[in-house]
Amino acid sequence: QGMNFIAAMFLTVLNDEEESFWMMVSVMNEEPYNLRSMFQRDMAGTQEALYVAERAIKRFLPELARHFEGENVNVSMFLIPWLMTVFTRNFPFDLVLRVWDAFLFEGWCVVYRTMLALLADIQDDLLELPFEGILGYLGEFTSKVDGKKVMASSYKMPMKHKHLFKYQKEWRALSRKGGPDTRVVMKDTVKRVCRNIIK
Repeated sequence: QGMNFIAAMFLTVLNDEEESFWMMVSVMNEEPYNLRSMFQRDMAGTQEALYVAERAIKRFLPELARHFEGENVNVSMFLIPWLMTVFTRNFPFDLVLRVWDAFLFEGWCVVYRTMLALLADIQDDLLELPFEGILGYLGEFTSKVDGKKVMASSYKMPMKHKHLFKYQKEWRALSRKGGPDTRVVMKDTVKRVCRNIIK
């Protein structure tokens, strides 16, 4: 369900199966990565990542967030492959390498800042589009991304680790109370998109 894209990235960069295997073990099981939670049966890690992503978009790109809400665009409809594979599935290798170089050093805050930078760069276009146009645009623009430009923009994004920890804490508190509103994370959508990732 997406791990193959991460493994392929390691094999391409390291050109060594044993080193790639141990890198996979590390990012799957160790902090601050803990990617294993993204691929567990209940998709708990993926649902948490989507909650954090939606909260970040609402805070740092509020106009876009309102537009998504008005057009009934849930972030799970396009963000799952971005987050589950840490951009290795959809984006040019130039961006993938830059993201992973920072991700291995800093962890998940890099992923959300990159997401915000990508959306900020195309926000003006998305604001002019209806539901179908938004999803079509988000499915096509990824191959044309300028990795150097996006990463430079991501470092200017105001999201900090304190925001990440706050949103994670919110999600976990909601989960302990019986789960968050299904408008925030649509479990069926998560599962459906995850199945499509391996195609």
